[in-house]
Amino acid sequence: MLQLHYYPDNASLAPHLLLVETQADYELKLVDRNANAQKSEEYLQLNPAGRIPTLVHDGLVLFESPAICIYICELDTTSQFMPPAGHPDRPLFFQWLAYLNNTLQAEFMLWRYPENHTASAEGIEGIKAAQDPRLVGILTLLDKELDRKRFLLGETTSACDHFLFMLALWCENLSRPPTSFPNLLRFIRDMSRKAAVQEVCEIEKIDLSRYG
Repeated sequence: MLQLHYYPDNASLAPHLLLVETQADYELKLVDRNANAQKSEEYLQLNPAGRIPTLVHDGLVLFESPAICIYICELDTTSQFMPPAGHPDRPLFFQWLAYLNNTLQAEFMLWRYPENHTASAEGIEGIKAAQDPRLVGILTLLDKELDRKRFLLGETTSACDHFLFMLALWCENLSRPPTSFPNLLRFIRDMSRKAAVQEVCEIEKIDLSRYG
């Protein structure tokens, strides 16, 4: 059984979605961020980075959300959510997963937690103001990509789409949120209709009604 250490609407959301999508045998273990449990001695022994999520499976302890997503996909014998070796879309899969993690998520974290990136209280609003247009630019690129196809790799979902869905939910408070882009809005609505997404969002108490 796979054990996902998670917190609702956190970076564990994409792996949680994939666990349900692949019908994996899994259990959830809540890491209470409100109590800073991810920095506890017990959790740090499991994940020295002190971040969420962590996946435990057959003696393997794995952290970093994209790595966990890839691992879950590789356990899926149908290869539904990651193109198999030799498939022409496989390089694009890694391109988009890297872009979402290293660019969109990284830039978002600067916007979301500006106080961690300045020693001056006066600098906080400046960081947020600088990051907002950068994030809108990234969303613009993704919206243009989705103008040509339903999902990032084509007509069927991959783990890249679960990762994008997670990040899109986070970006709703930007000056121009994902729902203000026509193709991203369609994408979010399509993902929200998936049974696995609805199941996970019910568990994590994420409200999808605004995307109906």
